Amino acid sequence: MARIAKPEALKKGDTIAVVAPASPAPQTALELGVRRLEEAGYKVHVFPQCTIKRGYLAGDDKSRAAALMKAFADNRYKAILCARGGFGCMRILKYLDLKLIKANPKIFVGYSDITVLHQAFLKAGFVTFHGAMPSIDLRRKNYKFNLDNLIKALNSSKPLGRVHNPKRLGEFKKYRGGQASGKLTGGNISLLTKLIGTEYMPSFKNKIVLLEDTDEESYRIDGYLAHLFEATDIAKARGFIFGEWVKVGITGRIRRNLTLDQVLNDYFGSLKVPILTNVACGHGKNVLTIPLGLRAFIDADKRIFEITERAVS
Repeated sequence: MARIAKPEALKKGDTIAVVAPASPAPQTALELGVRRLEEAGYKVHVFPQCTIKRGYLAGDDKSRAAALMKAFADNRYKAILCARGGFGCMRILKYLDLKLIKANPKIFVGYSDITVLHQAFLKAGFVTFHGAMPSIDLRRKNYKFNLDNLIKALNSSKPLGRVHNPKRLGEFKKYRGGQASGKLTGGNISLLTKLIGTEYMPSFKNKIVLLEDTDEESYRIDGYLAHLFEATDIAKARGFIFGEWVKVGITGRIRRNLTLDQVLNDYFGSLKVPILTNVACGHGKNVLTIPLGLRAFIDADKRIFEITERAVS
């Protein structure tokens, strides 16, 4: 396997670019998240398109892509944080110059709809970060866990080592026991499914796969997983990490339903690989920032999740 590039570590005083490649960020929430980054010792440049509203998009496709391209091309910016997720990243893929992006690997952070860009940039050959976004996770009243984990992930030139949940969630939980190590990939289930048939769809074979989602009925998660297991090599993964399932399951909108646990068991129950659940990644109130594309280790019996390779240079 080709070596993956690691972006330069973020240092106090560096400038962070904030872009919105998907949906627009609420002005007040974005300003609060930016202020907390500045208070932590960083300069922040917010691209104006972050608050432009074209329906559920932060401006038209070309302008969103252009902002992202400029953030990668401009050497003043040492990291790129997505203001939020939402909808629309699939639409900008055709406007991105991945050769230019590959030549300028930088810290890139987000989750949810940003899953699409994580997979595109992992294909381009550099580490990305599934983690906290300014207008969502850094604007919260209890933001400190999110900010501290973000900064730790972006400025440590040593492997992150063991990661831990916030107190409110308690320990990780064992779904299926065992140990595994492998490169970490994954993201939002619905977005991974949308990548099927594109050049950006990852291989899951021998990987540790992170999966999370929000605002979905059990039957929709069932459909996503059926598609993934039929059309990809996800069954050959070495292990899985399940994030928080936020507003996922039975809502009562359909009469006969399965619980989320039933659906997950139908697909993962027979796999003889370790699986950890209840990991603070994704759409919960507290968000770990987790590098993708690096080696990770899980021991489901001991509730251990560890990043064993440094994420930045």
